[in-house]
Amino acid sequence: MDPNPSNQPQTFKPTSGTAAARASEAGQKLADKVDDAAHSVREQVDHAKQKVSEVYDQANKTVSEQYDKALDYSRENPGKTTLIAFGIGVGVGVLLVGNFTGSRSRRRRVVEPVLSAVSTLARELFQ
Repeated sequence: MDPNPSNQPQTFKPTSGTAAARASEAGQKLADKVDDAAHSVREQVDHAKQKVSEVYDQANKTVSEQYDKALDYSRENPGKTTLIAFGIGVGVGVLLVGNFTGSRSRRRRVVEPVLSAVSTLARELFQ
C-alpha cells in the first residue's frame, strides 16, 4: 500500500543553494528594516520624553512664581486677603447650600445679593 500523501507532513526542501541564499538575504533585509524602524521609534520616544520634561519644568517654574507672588501679596495686604477669602467662602457656601436645599426663587433671592455684595467689595478693594 502506498502512503496517502495528503496525510503526510510536508517538509520544506530548498531546490538549490541560491534559493536559500536569496531567502536568507531577504530575511536579513527585513531584519535591518525592522531594526531601523525600532531605532527611529526609540529616538522619537526619547525626544518626546525630553519635550515633556521641559514643559513640566517650565510649568512648575511658572506655578512656583505665581504662588510666591500670591504669598507676597497676602503679606503686603493681609486685610484685603482676609476679606477676599471670606467673600469667596461665603459665596461658595451660599451656592452649595442653595443647591441642596430650598427652591429656585429662594436661591435667587439669596445668591444674587450675596454675590453682588462680594463682587462690589472686591472691586472696591482692588481700585
